[in-house]
Amino acid sequence: MNSVNQDFARRRVMAAIDGGEMSVLRYGEKGAPPMLFAHANGFCASAYRQMFEALGAKFDIFGVDLRGYGATHLPIDPGNHQSMDIFADDVRALLPALAARFEIAQKWVLAGHSLGGATMALAATGRHDVDSLRLIEPVAMPGPWTILVRTPLWPVISAGLPLVKAARGRRAVWPDRDAVRSSYAKKPFFSTWAEGVLEDYLADGLRDDGGRVVLSCPPSWEAATFAGQAHDFWSAIRRAPAPVRVLAARHPTTTVPERSIRALEKYGVDVIRIVGNSHIVPFENPKLAAAFLAGN
Repeated sequence: MNSVNQDFARRRVMAAIDGGEMSVLRYGEKGAPPMLFAHANGFCASAYRQMFEALGAKFDIFGVDLRGYGATHLPIDPGNHQSMDIFADDVRALLPALAARFEIAQKWVLAGHSLGGATMALAATGRHDVDSLRLIEPVAMPGPWTILVRTPLWPVISAGLPLVKAARGRRAVWPDRDAVRSSYAKKPFFSTWAEGVLEDYLADGLRDDGGRVVLSCPPSWEAATFAGQAHDFWSAIRRAPAPVRVLAARHPTTTVPERSIRALEKYGVDVIRIVGNSHIVPFENPKLAAAFLAGN
């Protein structure tokens, strides 16, 4: 086990909720305002190490692996996965578990990236223990899409979406970790990542399996999550119990297009636009992402 993996093991907390355990990596300063952070689809909390460390002692940070990702152990059913609500339900169960275990009485900052951002918006609905929501590139589909995903046409349409097709075709089994790292390092998708982030992701993004390694997030679950958009993100934003800030990349890969930005601002959300980075800004520029989470 290398030093990075040893650090993750030292920071890891396994929190029991109904059905299994959720893996949480703890960073920051104990006793500081608590922050629960959730990752993007296909990734896990370990990928955000540099961002967490850049936040320093400003927060008591809990980076969670959602159901089906990283080191979390909860059952998954890709065939019946329709929305992000299942992740929000898990977060709702996790918050009191962490508060009780670590004697946290302060209100939570709920934060997340992409899938994680949308999940936190959903999870916050109706809560009284939320200080604020800080969402990096949340999946904020424009209004017409939210209608389409609830029609019988959506399974056919979603099956042809590039992200869904790419996830379904992703290689899940590899001979060893070096083989994965070597292959991924050559792919354009990873070429913009800050040095070391790929290794951080693979620490928990892979798991050992009888002399080989497999992706911690099964491709079928990743694909089903991309397709599963039947939740009501916009209702959650309208009903948010605390101030909401959103970081939106002005880039073709954004999940917060201008139409969605206008809707967010209509509901009182503070939207911060950035240029020079893409949807995966926490991996490209961890310090910028950390500055946003810190309120700068």
